[in-house]
Amino acid sequence: MKATLLNELNKIRDKQRREEEKLLHEVNRILVNDLYTGKNVLNNLKNYHKLEELVEEDFVEPGLVYKISEIKELAINYRLKFLDSQQFKFEFPLEVLLSLEDFNRTHKKNLKGFKLLSSDNFFKKNTGDLAMLFAPTDLGNYCLIHQWGMPYSNKRKALNWPLRNIESLFITLLFFTLIVTLILPTNLITLDRKATYWCGYRAGVFFHLLIFFMGFTVYWAFAFSRNLSSQLWDREKNFG
Repeated sequence: MKATLLNELNKIRDKQRREEEKLLHEVNRILVNDLYTGKNVLNNLKNYHKLEELVEEDFVEPGLVYKISEIKELAINYRLKFLDSQQFKFEFPLEVLLSLEDFNRTHKKNLKGFKLLSSDNFFKKNTGDLAMLFAPTDLGNYCLIHQWGMPYSNKRKALNWPLRNIESLFITLLFFTLIVTLILPTNLITLDRKATYWCGYRAGVFFHLLIFFMGFTVYWAFAFSRNLSSQLWDREKNFG
């Protein structure tokens, strides 16, 4: 099974957005549009000229527009990077350039400030991983321009779950320690022959193992420069 990032991103959008947020979005849209109408144009001339570099949300399909918080959640879930397109030092496929040219021609734009969402290896080695090209909008969101490459395995999301953030890492350690503690035979925990399986000794072992595994994890993170996804999803530094 392969993960379709676009479907995952749409699920995140549906989960995050509420009626209140939709109302605030509409109010924001009205306020922004008001800046560029009638007498307000002259007062905002500098920003008005920048409109040709931005996607105007009123003229694109709403399903292609995503908030930064939605992109962030997807990036963290799959351990991806959301970086300026300039960080990709290789040639873009012809299909990407054609899609961008078609968008600019259709909407009479000269878009700038592109962002790429893809894996660490994609930016470093130009692997065939799935990538998504976004352009900023006039309301501070991002519009999906094109996606290409091979979809990610569903295993990627599960395997990278412990490295999402500090909370997921601690929960993983907690459950791993609990499993190890439950597996250990009583005679390896204590020399007390009267001790039963559910005894205080097992609880003591659990807390000692938890401290040990936490210390080992900290050492492993520093020794191998492993970083949490939530820390570096929008930064150039490698995950490790």
